[in-house]
Amino acid sequence: MKTKGFAATLFAGGVIIGAVSTEIIHAQAPTLATKQIFRTDLSNLPGQEVLLFASSWQPGFRLPLHMHPEGHEITYVIEGEQTFEIDGVGTKVVRAGEAIYTPPNTPHFGRNATSGVSKTLVVRIKAKDQPVTSEVKR
Repeated sequence: MKTKGFAATLFAGGVIIGAVSTEIIHAQAPTLATKQIFRTDLSNLPGQEVLLFASSWQPGFRLPLHMHPEGHEITYVIEGEQTFEIDGVGTKVVRAGEAIYTPPNTPHFGRNATSGVSKTLVVRIKAKDQPVTSEVKR
């Protein structure tokens, strides 16, 4: 009979832990899922490469302030909308079917300020010897 009591206690504990972990999962910060889908050298521009990324932004997700050293960035919004803060440009809302350009070495960030998922396709042309991104501290 002690085995049944232990099993019942273990089951009840598992249910409580499961309920608490579900609440923790729901309380976590919004996320970004991104995947590099293409990369190649640019033969007519020695030392340069192009990268292509597909991303899915959960509601409320915001990138940190960053820049792309010696790198151009073109963001095309496939679904939903994105809000960008770009030094020298200001705040720009980009909706599905629209694109925005961010020049090299320009501090900026993007965010999904909506209640729905947004999806983007990002093209970066950059110097091969530079990182894709670097955080900007202010």
